[in-house]
Amino acid sequence: MLEHYTKIILNLILYEWGNMTKLLTYDEVLQLSGNDKRSLLLGNGFSMSYNKDRFSFTSLLDSAIKDNLIQVGTPIYEIFQEFETKDFETVVNLLETATKVTRKYNAITPEDEGLIVEDANKLKRHLVSIITNNHPEKITEISDEEFLCCANFINNYDKTYTLNYDLLLYWAYIKLQNFIETGVIQKHKLKFSDGFNNSDDITDQYVIYANDSTPATIHFLHGALHLFDKKYEIIKQTYSRTSKPLKDQTLENINQEIYPIFVSEGTSQQKKAKIIHNAYLNHCYKSLSNIGGDLVVFGTLLKTNDEHIREAIKHSKVKNIYIGVSSLFSVNEFDNFIEELKNLKKPKNVIFYDYTTAKVWR
Repeated sequence: MLEHYTKIILNLILYEWGNMTKLLTYDEVLQLSGNDKRSLLLGNGFSMSYNKDRFSFTSLLDSAIKDNLIQVGTPIYEIFQEFETKDFETVVNLLETATKVTRKYNAITPEDEGLIVEDANKLKRHLVSIITNNHPEKITEISDEEFLCCANFINNYDKTYTLNYDLLLYWAYIKLQNFIETGVIQKHKLKFSDGFNNSDDITDQYVIYANDSTPATIHFLHGALHLFDKKYEIIKQTYSRTSKPLKDQTLENINQEIYPIFVSEGTSQQKKAKIIHNAYLNHCYKSLSNIGGDLVVFGTLLKTNDEHIREAIKHSKVKNIYIGVSSLFSVNEFDNFIEELKNLKKPKNVIFYDYTTAKVWR
């Protein structure tokens, strides 16, 4: 045992000297990081480790073009280009606003208005199709064996943050709670809360975001497919309350101009702008900015379009940051980040591990 820990400490010393010869294993990360105030940050690699084909990330607009849902050169494509956005909701709102304004000025024919309205409706259908087609419709599509493996993975953390907007993490937490209640998992630190509570009307098919009043242990930094913005409140819908598959829930809400909350497109600045203008997303972002202890990063390299996440980590009270990479070559992508962390008033340590040694789903 002493020899094992000596080997781990030696690897850390090599990091400090800049002569790193090997990556840590995930088990070594857990041994080094300690049990108190350990947080987890997940990227798309978490979902891809469940099913690479289903969750290989592609821009929503690029997916729509690839599937011939939107053709290059058409008016609707040109609107995306003109306003320098890839956000479907933004373009739908532009189209619907345009018809209302031009109608008041008698500046549009009924035929042209019909074309714009139809394009707006097409975008709504495309959005639902793209974000739900590859997603499992129900939690029962994933085996208990896979969920047990994932539950043991997330059970090591006090708080979990994710950049993904799919439901895999949410479902895994539900299963973890069930495994604890049934005694399948004995040791745990789970205090599961996502910040949503029952509304005043217990017959509602959804729960509402409690506006910071309920501490959360799971945070969707970029939103999620089961979270919707009703303008005057943020709601969460589940299959247990609606008995409706994800695709049906989403389409029904969008037709009522209730859009899912997720940030998947654009630059880091565009993402942060959307985050700070949404109460739930802003709360999650501030939570990440205030964590302490150690942070383990799995499934993301935090590239330039996620610079806002790096900024939150820099402003946090985290001492040690463990980042999963595929090889030593990937470490170079963090050179600037490491330098910034070293130059802070209270420097932070960055340690790399081999993410393939983590057993996430199987």
